[in-house]
Amino acid sequence: MKRAVVVFSGGQDSTTCLVQALQQYDEVHCVTFDYGQRHRAEIDVARELALNWEHAAHKVLDVTLLNRAGGQQPDT
Repeated sequence: MKRAVVVFSGGQDSTTCLVQALQQYDEVHCVTFDYGQRHRAEIDVARELALNWEHAAHKVLDVTLLNRAGGQQPDT
C-alpha cells in the first residue's frame, strides 16, 4: 500500500497536490497547521475541502506553542 502526506492549507497549490496524491497513492493524509493565523478561514477552508475527498484523512495540528517560544507569526 502506497501512502502520502500532504501539507494542506486549502489553497490552490496544496489542493492541486492533494488531487495528485489521491490519484497516485492508496492512502492520503492531509495535515493543516494552526499557527494562530489571523484569518481562521484558512483552516475552515482546508477542513471543508478535505471533506470532499473520502480517501483523504485530515488533521489540524496546533503549533501555536511555537509562537510563544519565540517564533514569528506570519501576517497571513
